[in-house]
Amino acid sequence: MEIKQETLAIGQDAMPNPTVTRMLTPEIAKIHLGSRGALHVTVKDERIYSGVYAVYLFPVRHPGRFISLRHHTSKGEDVEVGIIRDPADWPQKDRDHVLESLRRHYFIHTITKINQIAWKFGFVWFDVQTDKGPAQFMMRWQHDRAVDYGRQGKILLDVDDNRYLIPDVEGLSEHERNEFTRYIYW
Repeated sequence: MEIKQETLAIGQDAMPNPTVTRMLTPEIAKIHLGSRGALHVTVKDERIYSGVYAVYLFPVRHPGRFISLRHHTSKGEDVEVGIIRDPADWPQKDRDHVLESLRRHYFIHTITKINQIAWKFGFVWFDVQTDKGPAQFMMRWQHDRAVDYGRQGKILLDVDDNRYLIPDVEGLSEHERNEFTRYIYW
């Protein structure tokens, strides 16, 4: 049974049917930049969605795949334009636009080395090397500030809600792992 892709008209906003998951393909959609560098998606026989942003649907289980393109309507509603199953299926220029939107949305420092961890002012203080250079940050010592990432990783949220990723705690050197688990043992 084929599901018909319907569009609901609400005022001047035409929106995809929220009860139907729409997979976007290069045959039915074009991704491009509009004025001021905003991401736009043109869906064939439907409309141009402006101010679109991209989010991962399954960032740990399927990294780099299943990307939702979302749009805010003039009424402030958040609407999914559609899902890109795999960016590799898209032309390079379209793919670059989506990946840039993701980079802006998910600014994460990946920790490559732990220099030191200590208690300072009632917070856990980190001195680390990241993929973006050296960093020092403080984190509240709470369960929701160090959350699981995949099977063996952790995402640390500092006091300003910046994200620091350790992809594999077991992959740290023995000294780094001991230092880390001395403070973050959950």
